[in-house]
Amino acid sequence: MRVYVNRPGSFLRSALFSPLCASLLLWTNSAGAANAPRSQREAAVIAARNGSTLSGLTALEILLQKYPDDPRLLADTTIVANWAGNDVLSLDLYKRRQTPKDDAGVVEAAARAARNLHQYDESVDLYRRAQTLEPARWEPRLGEAMALTDRGDLADAAKVMQPLLRLHKEEREVILGEGYLCSRQEDYTCAIAMYQHHLDQSPNDVETRADLSLALSHLGGQTYASALYSKDVTRPEPATSRSLKGAAAGEMVNWGESYSPARARQIAESKSALVRLNEVIGAAKPPDEVWRAAQFDRIVVLNDLHRNRDVIQMYKTLIHQGIEVPEYALSNVAGAYLEMRQPEFAEQLYRKLLTLSPNDGNLWSGLAYAQMERGHTKQALATIDHAYKAAEPLFRLEGMTEPKVNPMRINLEMQAAQMRVEVNRLDEAQSRLERLAAAAPGNESVSRQLAVIYLARGWPSRALKESRLADRYATSDELPSLAHAEIHAGAGQRDDVDKMLPILRRREFDSVPFTRFLDEERLEKGWQFESETAFTWGNGVDVGNDDQHSETYLYSPLFYNRWRIYGHELHDSGDFGPGAKATRIRGSAGLKYDYNRREAWGELGHDTGSDRNAGNLGTTLQLNDVWTLRAQADSDSFDVPVRAITGNVHGRSLDLNVERRTSEMSSSQAGWQGLLFSDGNHRSEISGEWSSRIWTGSRMQADISAQGSSSSNSLDENRPYFNPKHDFSLGPRGRLDWLTWQRYDHSFEQRAEIFIAPYWQADYKTGDSLSLHYEQFWKLGPALKWHYGMTWNSQPYDGIKETSNALTAGISWGSE
Repeated sequence: MRVYVNRPGSFLRSALFSPLCASLLLWTNSAGAANAPRSQREAAVIAARNGSTLSGLTALEILLQKYPDDPRLLADTTIVANWAGNDVLSLDLYKRRQTPKDDAGVVEAAARAARNLHQYDESVDLYRRAQTLEPARWEPRLGEAMALTDRGDLADAAKVMQPLLRLHKEEREVILGEGYLCSRQEDYTCAIAMYQHHLDQSPNDVETRADLSLALSHLGGQTYASALYSKDVTRPEPATSRSLKGAAAGEMVNWGESYSPARARQIAESKSALVRLNEVIGAAKPPDEVWRAAQFDRIVVLNDLHRNRDVIQMYKTLIHQGIEVPEYALSNVAGAYLEMRQPEFAEQLYRKLLTLSPNDGNLWSGLAYAQMERGHTKQALATIDHAYKAAEPLFRLEGMTEPKVNPMRINLEMQAAQMRVEVNRLDEAQSRLERLAAAAPGNESVSRQLAVIYLARGWPSRALKESRLADRYATSDELPSLAHAEIHAGAGQRDDVDKMLPILRRREFDSVPFTRFLDEERLEKGWQFESETAFTWGNGVDVGNDDQHSETYLYSPLFYNRWRIYGHELHDSGDFGPGAKATRIRGSAGLKYDYNRREAWGELGHDTGSDRNAGNLGTTLQLNDVWTLRAQADSDSFDVPVRAITGNVHGRSLDLNVERRTSEMSSSQAGWQGLLFSDGNHRSEISGEWSSRIWTGSRMQADISAQGSSSSNSLDENRPYFNPKHDFSLGPRGRLDWLTWQRYDHSFEQRAEIFIAPYWQADYKTGDSLSLHYEQFWKLGPALKWHYGMTWNSQPYDGIKETSNALTAGISWGSE
């Protein structure tokens, strides 16, 4: 018997086939007017009943295009679609108003389709309806028990199974069903006893032995099953032995994917399955049915083991041999191309699969992600929006008091929101998920994704609160989740993350999102390096002929999750005319604390230019999701103009800053700086800024801000540095960011800024200041970034306008 991977209910196919045939015969033989020609409909049904399910379904679908309201045609197509494995179509047809809801065979086909689609609540309800319509039949009760088992309601499933065992304990499907339930309960003694009971009655039943071997594969009993077959069956057929091994291996793939409680066990199941599939492939004669089936299942298991190069190579080999890969394996090939960062080929396969299953939401999701990773952002967003809008939000079935939420619709809408996050449309992502949370309250996944978006918008407290709410909806074996760990990591609570990692390692093991999370954690905790340099030249006394400023940090890895040792170098030099050159270079060593959104640092250094020792202390406190305070003091401040060094003037500084950040869309801040110069001058400066996002596109954002500053000095202007008695400036700044190109961990971004404002200085006429800036940013990997740019400035100094040009460059490594 062929096992279809990812279809855990497949071993009941034969149990349902005969009752559904009877239902088809009832419809095809009953008298009454029909829109569709009876002969054509009956011919398609007979073809499907004789094994040609796909051709029969195709014929029925053609008839449906002409006669969409024919109830008998709808009933036949619902059942045949289920036979052909097109469960999405089967369930969709059943939901149509004209499809009969009073025929047990039709309802049962829809129930099985729902189960195969993992819509277990829907499946249970439909099986119960089929029981109500034909209470004498035991098959719907068995289907209900299996759907309850799939759903994890093992106690309820056992209650349904007990009367079936008493009344129908000789039925093969009932025995297999009880064995399946026992396997899920990990009651292996019970499972083996059920299988042996049937073998005692029918030791030479090859089909039964194949089915039992499939069930035994759930228990790791493939060797036992093969031994029983070779021992009890007279003249065992080699082809049958190969078929048993291949089927058992295929079922192991399914079992590992669907039911293993930990990823480590799932891998063990998949590796064992791969060994048996290789045995089958080696013994079978290509390209017979057993050989093909084993090849297709091998694609699935290799994909599960993340051996994606082998998946792609197998696919290419099969295509070269003229062998068509079926849908269930082809979707794994598409996923392999996506993981191997070849989205162009993945997109081609997803489009091909969608021509075969146009209502499969998972395929639409894969297509959208392939488009996104190709950089086709607009197409990707349109694709995922089409997918979730096409999925019905609710299942409205006759005879049920409450409509059921469609989980596929929820998943697709969540993915649509997540894609908005990836293109920085966070406000839109949030509004989508909040609407979804209101429509589907109590959904753990929605709450968890909403928490992730809150974190991305800079609201860690709100994210943690929403994550705790999601915990209330989750079962104990689902906690902690990977999203839970990501939120705590984003909030800086590294100790909590470390406590979660052992559980996540057992459950997630080698999953791609978990591997990516671990990589990010290693980067965040490892060595970090930052360096910025600016070269400036001008045509005035105060801006100088040329000057240079650079600053470099080297941070050690984190220790105790909180501390880093770092080195810090500052360099300033300038040429302000004959005999007016200055240089200062300070090297420092420091210690930094960073945990739970609180930072503090202190450093000691020596300035070789002025032969002075210096110290710096600072702290940043994020009080909540809105307010942040920052304070810093320096005993030899580099905010003292470098021109002052020509007169051997230095100074101390104190900076205070408060920021109110409502989201990435809007923020404001105010600051005060006090500078005490060594020549006795006291400078006090206040500054402020308000910023707002005025436009957000898929790859481009525009911001506008208002910036102002005012300073006063205690001494007169006769200083070896620019020293206005009072000055004031207030004006707008505009910024445009354009993500020009992106592919995975590599990207290229451009930024342009303009600032214009009137500048007032005491005792001088009001002038104007203007600044133009252009910069390019390159991301060269997950941890390496580089940028460079140029700036043109113009501003009055003591009534004389001076201009300057600057080239800037910077590099950072070791942090996102």
